[in-house]
Amino acid sequence: MQKEEITEAELLNYIKKSDSIKLDEIRIEYEMKKYEELLSKHLYDIWRGKNGKWYTYFPDEEKGRVLKKRNTREEIEDLIVAFYKEKEENPTVEEVFRLWLSKKLEYKEIQKGSADRYETDFERFLVKTNFARRRMKQISADELEDFIRLQVAQNELTMKAYSGLRTIIRGIWMFAKKKKWTDISISQFFGDLDISRKAFKKVVKDEKNEVFSEDEIPVIVDYLKKNPTIWNLGVLLVLQTGVRVGELSALKPCDWDGKNILRVRRTEIRYKNEKGKNIVDVREFAKTEAGMRDIILSDGGIETLKKILELNPDGEYLFENESGKRIRGNTFNKRLDIVLNKVDLHHRSIHKGRKTYGTTLIDSGCEDSLVMKQMGHTTIETSRKYYYYSNKTKVHQIEQIKRAVNI
Repeated sequence: MQKEEITEAELLNYIKKSDSIKLDEIRIEYEMKKYEELLSKHLYDIWRGKNGKWYTYFPDEEKGRVLKKRNTREEIEDLIVAFYKEKEENPTVEEVFRLWLSKKLEYKEIQKGSADRYETDFERFLVKTNFARRRMKQISADELEDFIRLQVAQNELTMKAYSGLRTIIRGIWMFAKKKKWTDISISQFFGDLDISRKAFKKVVKDEKNEVFSEDEIPVIVDYLKKNPTIWNLGVLLVLQTGVRVGELSALKPCDWDGKNILRVRRTEIRYKNEKGKNIVDVREFAKTEAGMRDIILSDGGIETLKKILELNPDGEYLFENESGKRIRGNTFNKRLDIVLNKVDLHHRSIHKGRKTYGTTLIDSGCEDSLVMKQMGHTTIETSRKYYYYSNKTKVHQIEQIKRAVNI
């Protein structure tokens, strides 16, 4: 049997659990225990051939399994232990990713929906390129940098897509560094990594598709009010409160105080279960901490809530269908499509209704703190950068320029 290297930390930890104080005996006992533990990981049979040699299979990533032979049983068992010792002390990128992700879920640092997105990005960037099979200790900082730059260039990544790749790489390498599976300090690595903005694919947004214009809003609202179904009123409430569609579908009657406050305390979530089936559920917490908020209602929002409760007076949720089932968020997206077709306007998602609400607050001169509170944002920069698009008509904009530039 080959001798295992035992660290002081491992030995001291074992001594604490042992009644013995004879260090040599403890070391031998621990080595045997560790040897047997690694040997037990092997799932293939060990057998002696007619030629007297000893055989077993080893798992192989490309071939599935490979056959190995040695002269004695002790030699074949030593080979098995060495194989699993390397896997334990020098895991692949994918093995570290699985461990890191499982811990994030166990400690409730992320939701299942976020874990599914990490899985998708990992498959896209690392599995398809075979980088996931690389062993951590064999990857240098230069190789990691080359891999990241190639991903940006070959896949024409946007800055948003790159952010997803960066999150995964950072998580894997931070976890590996704590386990001593790599010497790379990923924080310093990304601090030194200078990728030019020119390397990223540019996404030019058409502002007319980001929000509803001041001419379109009255047309949509008029149709919704004249056709006050439970689904149409949900779309109207988004325009009147700026709630996220997941928050909308998770609202309960108790969230309205009967006056001018609508409390947001939960949201709809989507994830895949262990069998890969898509699950839609309600989580008793908003999307973010800032998302846990009390929205101040306009008179129109109050009237809409009254009508909703008239249509669904006894439901657990504000929005339920004829069968008493909660109406899911994507249903409101489909409903908005129908409404836009009815009033002859081009398609936009219901999230654009939330952006329209944010734009209206800012254009109306609401204080920054109030905009943040109503939108559920932690900073006003988020509201202004991602949720503000001028929805003024061209005629209005021309008049503004004429008044501003009077020379």
